[in-house]
Amino acid sequence: MQVVDITRVDNNTFESDMLVGKYSMDAKTKTLNYIYDYALANCNLDIDKELLDSNLDMNMFSLKNFVKANYDLDIKQDLIIQSVNATKDNCVFVKQYNKDIDEYPTIYQFNKDEIKKAKTYMAFLVNDSLINMLNNNDRLNEYEDRKLDLNSFEKMSYSYNNSNFEMNTLYNGGLFLEELLNNTCSLKQLKNKDNLDIGL
Repeated sequence: MQVVDITRVDNNTFESDMLVGKYSMDAKTKTLNYIYDYALANCNLDIDKELLDSNLDMNMFSLKNFVKANYDLDIKQDLIIQSVNATKDNCVFVKQYNKDIDEYPTIYQFNKDEIKKAKTYMAFLVNDSLINMLNNNDRLNEYEDRKLDLNSFEKMSYSYNNSNFEMNTLYNGGLFLEELLNNTCSLKQLKNKDNLDIGL
């Protein structure tokens, strides 16, 4: 199956979402519809779906770059698309993104029984980023007070300045979220549903 990571950037904020397709064409169809709906609702753009289809690189796509190249328009929002192949056994993801430095987020993939390991790795990434940021500003003496404990870090998201770290798991109590495979809903939509606690 194919997991599509979506990063929605608007000014200095960003949100994440995920789509899951049983096959690559299924994932691409869901992604095309997502991009089209986003552009219409947030950018007031009625994108040509055939043009989008021919330009959509599922590995790395930027709506901002697509609109600039094909419509000669500069938009403040961006929709960044990346996809990875996965199975039901390796559907835990850690994402690192600093929009001031990174053109695209970096995504790390873990097995479903490695959630603690994923959280530990996310804490390591935060600490590493903190060291770089503090060192570049001659404030490395602050690190000991600001660093995260690798052994007890439990947050699913963390941010400071423009650095953002997030963990998503497509499992609820060890069970794969089949609803993501079987319809066009996204992980964000599942999280927002009333009366549905998926532990994320």
